Amino acid sequence: MALLQEEVLPRHMCKRAVIERVIEGRDGRIRTVALRTPEGKEITRPVQLVIPLEVDQGGEDVEECLSF
Repeated sequence: MALLQEEVLPRHMCKRAVIERVIEGRDGRIRTVALRTPEGKEITRPVQLVIPLEVDQGGEDVEECLSF
């Protein structure tokens, strides 16, 4: 899970997305991520514009977090 950072919105209003895959640059470092939005669209964003969220792997609420 991640938040899509936008310049005009505060973090609590950012859209959520699921990180599908990471894309490395020519130097081998992760530069871009492919995301799936709640609408089902796949988009790519630079890692600087994505705020990763921690998901509790042991909790009962994990399924709730992953379903939009």
